[in-house]
Amino acid sequence: MPRISIKAIAIAFIAEFAADILCQLFLFALFAGDAPSQMSPEEQLAFTQKVVETTAFLPWAMVLGMATTVGGAYFAARLAKRIPYYHGLAMGIVGIVYILVVSRGDFDGYTWIGLLLTLPASLYGAHLARKHMPPESDEAQ
Repeated sequence: MPRISIKAIAIAFIAEFAADILCQLFLFALFAGDAPSQMSPEEQLAFTQKVVETTAFLPWAMVLGMATTVGGAYFAARLAKRIPYYHGLAMGIVGIVYILVVSRGDFDGYTWIGLLLTLPASLYGAHLARKHMPPESDEAQ
């Protein structure tokens, strides 16, 4: 089995995770509008839950999350500079493990969609990276 660059996977996952957080912060600010500045922790939790449940926050978070998954796999493959599809697959597996850990067994429709689309999105990111790599990068080293 070809050697996968753990360093490239780790760096790309951290970058993808940071991009996900930034996207979610942007979306929340966009959908929350003018939130009252003085709220108790209970009021903040209720407000956050209301924004997430009553707006198009979750569908947009899913779309942007899939975009960062494609980007993370692309980044991992480009960092590794070899066997892009293996690195894309590794990013997809890490993403699925992350989804399973974060969801803690509480699966809703968005969790299932995320589980089903993570591997194809990661492989697509690797495919995009392969287009920008020399042909010998596909060979196992």
